[in-house]
Amino acid sequence: MKKALLLPALLISGSALYAQDLHFSQYQQTPSLLNPALTGASTVVRASVIYKDQWRSVTVPYKTYGASFEMKFKASNWEKADKFKTKTYKKSFSRMAGGLSFYRDRAGDGNMGSTQANLTLATFVPVTTYSSLSLGLQASVVQQSVDVSKLIFPNQYGATGYDPNITSGESYNAQNFIYPDFAGGINWSYGYNARSIGANNEKRANIGIAAYHLNSPKQLYLDGSFERLSPKYIFHTDMLFGLRNTNVALVPSFMMELQGASMEMIEGFMVKYYFKEDSKYTGIIKRSGLGFGIAYRNTDAVIFSLLLEYENYAVGVSYDLNTSRLAGATTGRGGPEIFVRFVTPNPFLYQKSRARFN
Repeated sequence: MKKALLLPALLISGSALYAQDLHFSQYQQTPSLLNPALTGASTVVRASVIYKDQWRSVTVPYKTYGASFEMKFKASNWEKADKFKTKTYKKSFSRMAGGLSFYRDRAGDGNMGSTQANLTLATFVPVTTYSSLSLGLQASVVQQSVDVSKLIFPNQYGATGYDPNITSGESYNAQNFIYPDFAGGINWSYGYNARSIGANNEKRANIGIAAYHLNSPKQLYLDGSFERLSPKYIFHTDMLFGLRNTNVALVPSFMMELQGASMEMIEGFMVKYYFKEDSKYTGIIKRSGLGFGIAYRNTDAVIFSLLLEYENYAVGVSYDLNTSRLAGATTGRGGPEIFVRFVTPNPFLYQKSRARFN
């Protein structure tokens, strides 16, 4: 009974129906959902996939997954100078980047959810030797759907219990509809790379603000409804500080979302440890990284995460421990999330002298 009634309460009530947006615990790994201005901000090419599973302990699980690809249009790259030298970096500042991303989520017995495709463009303006400002715009096509024939409503309970022949009392305009959606954002990036791997004095930062649902698209599930999706505003920042002459880096992060009367905040902190793999060459030194993180989503969950980075690849997993009032039903089990990422150039490819921008 608890499972049967939970989905209507969460998904069909007016307040939840029009405020549900995609979200991931490892939100830094979905830049198109965080800020369009982050497209191409940190790498020349970036491709990733991500999957999230939650509330499996209570009901039919919520499943969210997606894939993204982004690149700078005029990108610098590592090139071989000649067979007797190590690779050198062709210095150039890319002023434009673009990305494509796809996300889909499904929730509960009614298979309620959305499918969206995003096209993102960003432009970059150098501010100082080590920093730049980026502006991003995003256009999306979104499909919303729900199968109401699989849902149970309070009105369908009679004197003898649940009766599927009793009308739900709900009047639907559409169970499947499509709408355009638009977003924009601005981001300031700072990046200073260590001159040698032993120094480990790398510093990086992103500070940005974005706005989603700028056109306040209509939500057409219910007959006679004039509901629109409220604009969503996101403020975010993340930093990386290498502890000089150690193998350790500290990575604090913060994200706040405001949408209508709702607010979400995630405060996080990760410690990265770098492993040297080959230090006998003076030109190129390889290394990999292992990160342990903890974050808190206000009034909802504690998030534990593990990150493994090796050359161009990264794999990250996280788990939400539910702390909200729903914890009585979930016994604290929120759900796992995993991503796989590829970037180029290799973020661990060091030289004694390296260009400051990709």
